Amino acid sequence: MDKLSIAIVGGGIGGLTAALGLARAGFRPVVYEQAPALGEVGAGLSVTPNAVKGLAFLGLDDALSKMASEPLQQIVRHHQTNQVMVHIDRKPCRTQYGAAYLQIHRADMHQILVKAFTEMVPDGIRLDAAVASMTTGESGCTLTMSNGTQTTADLVIGADGLRSNVRQWCFGGDAVRYTGHVAYRGLIPRSDLGDLEMAEGSCAWAGPGRVFLRYPLRGGALINCVMLGRSDHWAEESWSAQADIAELKGALAGWPDEVQRLIDAINKDRCFKWGLFDRAPLSSITCPRVALLGDAAHPMLPFFAQGAASAIEDGVVLSRCMAASRNLTEALERYQHARLERVTLMQAQSSEGGERLQASNTENLRKEPLKNEDTLGIFHYDPASVPI
Repeated sequence: MDKLSIAIVGGGIGGLTAALGLARAGFRPVVYEQAPALGEVGAGLSVTPNAVKGLAFLGLDDALSKMASEPLQQIVRHHQTNQVMVHIDRKPCRTQYGAAYLQIHRADMHQILVKAFTEMVPDGIRLDAAVASMTTGESGCTLTMSNGTQTTADLVIGADGLRSNVRQWCFGGDAVRYTGHVAYRGLIPRSDLGDLEMAEGSCAWAGPGRVFLRYPLRGGALINCVMLGRSDHWAEESWSAQADIAELKGALAGWPDEVQRLIDAINKDRCFKWGLFDRAPLSSITCPRVALLGDAAHPMLPFFAQGAASAIEDGVVLSRCMAASRNLTEALERYQHARLERVTLMQAQSSEGGERLQASNTENLRKEPLKNEDTLGIFHYDPASVPI
């Protein structure tokens, strides 16, 4: 098994987690990333305890502790009264779940994974390497690149995101669908917020059809802001586009002063919006010589902060399955059995979480029993030790 050639299509967090796990298991995977360079993209990212346990298994404890922030509380406030409706104490998190709840800049998480993987496989990432087509046969998979060159692999891992070509080549059919939600994001230097007092940790304001969230990054030097809201359509050609601050302010008119001051501090040239899309759950995330992971396998809405976390879980579990199996067929069967039920559940719960946060009667958040990652037991999962 350790002599198998492995091609990973997509150099995001899930693909790099799988690459690092496989390298530590004795394989030498190659990551094919279509971007011409690895740069700073995205903004804040929650790395929940289930994912932190997987990253610790890969030896990334020290790097995470240096780069990530640990919110000691999470608060949800009413969009009109500003009253606290939900308060979650995260101080016992390590004792409860065996790992911390962390928040990190996506680029920092990416950099940690790139560094760890390339220290083991220096030539393991190919940039400007868009895969144009794939064929599979008894002897392996052939990837044809956009420049016409070809490469072969015994196993292809599709980590190429929501609009995954690998998924399409394997399973065909299902189309990407707009969910009726859009997201806005902006990063604010803390120094630009002057004397604004903010409770530590993360805070969200919930209202009918809207949620606004802020939390610190890079030791509090940056404040990550996100607004998730309903919208009848998404007309932009790009998945992410520059947003109009006035549009964001209009959507949150009348919301508390802290929200208004945060919006006012966002650089108008650095505010972005994107439509939220998903795909129908798959009945299988493998086919002969191919495994899907992350958004390629199970795209999720962000309301449970499990998109990146579940991709990390996938990468760790898949690498363990490869290390524990006698052949590729057995490894893919183990991976499918270990992951499919969990990721299907998380897809559904991520959508339902959005419905609860954006309900027409915001008071229900305080009155009804809390249903979140804690009460559903999501954080107890350990990809490093779950049976395979």
